[in-house]
Amino acid sequence: MSESSILLKSDIKFFIKNFLKKTLGIQIKKVRKEDARIKSKVSVSAIKKLIRDKGFAVSDGQASWFYTAYERGDLDPLTNFAMTFLETNIDKKSPILITGCGTGIMAFHLADAGYTNIAGFDYLHECVEVAQQVSIMGNYNITFYQDDGFNPKDTGQKYDAITALHWVFSAWMGNYGNKKLAAEKVASADFREELLTDFLQKYSTLLNTNGVLILELTDAVSDYRIPTDHYLGELSKDIYPIRHSPEQVEKCAAVAGLSVISKNLSVLYGHHPRAQYILRKL
Repeated sequence: MSESSILLKSDIKFFIKNFLKKTLGIQIKKVRKEDARIKSKVSVSAIKKLIRDKGFAVSDGQASWFYTAYERGDLDPLTNFAMTFLETNIDKKSPILITGCGTGIMAFHLADAGYTNIAGFDYLHECVEVAQQVSIMGNYNITFYQDDGFNPKDTGQKYDAITALHWVFSAWMGNYGNKKLAAEKVASADFREELLTDFLQKYSTLLNTNGVLILELTDAVSDYRIPTDHYLGELSKDIYPIRHSPEQVEKCAAVAGLSVISKNLSVLYGHHPRAQYILRKL
């Protein structure tokens, strides 16, 4: 199937789903509208065109995660919780860093919510370029730049809030063109803790005292998930193999000078149960 056919199929599916919601699910729409978290004042069609033009609209024979990102809206409970937490607890003038920002969805949402000091970076330069163009189209004042999330550069800026959502467990799997971890190491508890401690220490140095890091990880309960519980069967065992238990996160956080103040689990969205931790710098 050609790239244009793949994207046409994806767009038609999105159109039909929205049409059915509007014509047959009026009451459902009204209920969800009040809880909607992720929005965009730049049209989805315009953003999709930018992604097509940059050449990353299709991946592995289907519409890419980035191409369909704005279609997901408020479907992810953990993203919704993170945005609500920030809007409830972080001052509108506070410096905020969105790591693994992709095409800027969360950054734009926060800007629309009134935040004025936002920066975002992504490992993929094409994502950064799209985010920068959307920023111009929407008249946003957000700094977007390319960086390695596992080795973030120190710009001299300290932040009151940093988010690391959706990407960490996926990048450990090598999904963004970065180096994939050795298969023989991923099940080791010591190796998992080493990775997480290193990650937390690097971001702890970028936080102001009492600043928060919102981090999403694949939960270690996935180690015990039976293959027949996943539509990919045996293949599911190798998806996001770096997993952490709450006890491991607490242990690694303490080493990095952080304290877990909130933890939340979601099983409705994504390949495996995901845990979101809000950590405060001591």
